[in-house]
Amino acid sequence: MNFKYYDVLSTLISGVVLLFVLSIVIDWDINDINVTVLLSLAYVMGYMLNALSALLEPLYYWFMGDKPSDKLLKAPKPNCCSKTRNYTGFGSIRFYEYKKAVKLLKQELDDDKACEGKMFGKAMSYSNSNEKTRVPDFNAQYAFSRVMLTLAIVSASIIMPKFYDLWWVWLIALAVIILIGRRCKERGYYYAREVLIEYLKTK
Repeated sequence: MNFKYYDVLSTLISGVVLLFVLSIVIDWDINDINVTVLLSLAYVMGYMLNALSALLEPLYYWFMGDKPSDKLLKAPKPNCCSKTRNYTGFGSIRFYEYKKAVKLLKQELDDDKACEGKMFGKAMSYSNSNEKTRVPDFNAQYAFSRVMLTLAIVSASIIMPKFYDLWWVWLIALAVIILIGRRCKERGYYYAREVLIEYLKTK
């Protein structure tokens, strides 16, 4: 079986890390396991983490404040000084052509009331039909970040009962989850922005 780099990163690495965490909690010596068996176990566990991360994605979107794709296509709200930004996005990830993208997508869909999800789906159909874009790479990076976030949450849930009386372990676990969660959010915005940029290139 040939593994793509995304399979190796999101499945094998996450599975190996989870196996290592389990070995700490249950005092399991994984050095006694055959390498082939160990990699097989890691792949299965990584695959399950991948599936779990997909199931938890709506919850992650809730914590992010909404889907990155929806936020990029929504007009920004005025700030505390009643000033409206001329871009959408998160932090330094900005999309300045959101008005143009929304106008073109609604025209193409022939629906002035098209929701953000419908518009983004149309934009995706263009990027998916072109194999020379960077969209698959951005999608893989986002998916990997999502798996890493799920791995951090699952690992913390497994290891915290063993070290519940150590406050610094709680602090580290929380910091890691927040840090990876922010990175996952950024990767989601990078991916959504790249889809829309590639769509506009066709116009």
